[in-house]
Amino acid sequence: MIRISRGIIKLARGQGSNLEDYRYYCIARHHYALRSGIFSLDEFCDLLHSEYEYASLHRKPGNDRTRFKQRLVKIIQKSMLFAELLDGRYKANSEKGLLSRYNKGHNKSMWYVLPDKKILTSKKEFFDFCVGSLLAGGRFQANKNIAEQCGVSVRRIQFATSRNSKNKTFIKRYNFLEDFSGTSKDVEKFRAILFNAHGISSPLPRKTKKGWVVRLNAPNTYRANLLCGVKGDRAQPLVVNVSKKEESWFIPAFETGKSKLVSDYSDEKRWIFNDNVYSTNRYIQDNSKFMS
Repeated sequence: MIRISRGIIKLARGQGSNLEDYRYYCIARHHYALRSGIFSLDEFCDLLHSEYEYASLHRKPGNDRTRFKQRLVKIIQKSMLFAELLDGRYKANSEKGLLSRYNKGHNKSMWYVLPDKKILTSKKEFFDFCVGSLLAGGRFQANKNIAEQCGVSVRRIQFATSRNSKNKTFIKRYNFLEDFSGTSKDVEKFRAILFNAHGISSPLPRKTKKGWVVRLNAPNTYRANLLCGVKGDRAQPLVVNVSKKEESWFIPAFETGKSKLVSDYSDEKRWIFNDNVYSTNRYIQDNSKFMS
């Protein structure tokens, strides 16, 4: 079982390491766990060649082992994830030790189990899974913030979340805010003002028994569809963490009966503004393309 730690990802990025360093770390921790994470460069090259499709790391003439080991040494020496030992070997540091040292004594972190070991073979798939780990948990998070945290573009994060949702590892839920209501003409007029005056596009309005309701885009949330838990604790059930109403910007729209049952398991969720914390005016100010 290979576990991806959200806390280690954040620490690694905060200390200047990238997700490729973390991929090597996960491989080393998985295969050398019974040896306290200790390995030599030749052993690691043999492992990458035999199990992770590094074809150029063979032992025959014409291999690329020397150049790869030089690059790997630079990665290990700069990364907080590894340590160099006195005998010339290297060690993949323990997750608990890293969290305790760099996370102010808090050594617990959310983890997610890789559904397939082959994900470690692909840099792209591993990056996608790490993005899913950062976004999972039912919290509202903007793709822009995750993109800055991972050092990539927003489009790359969108690509990762799309692939994760398609593969059913981290399922995407589209969230919509419902605010202004009225007749069809009133709603279309309000949507036109949002777009023309602020550059804010909105989804199609929703029809109710009392008329039409304007819907606004809210950050998507993601649910892990695999085994997960907290480092140091047993595996946890797949639950969604919901903030207290007085703290959350948005409150779930009131639903009853069949509509509530459908909402709990659908890919869309209706919300309303928690006006005591975050209002429509602030939403417009934060998302307007023409307001400084």
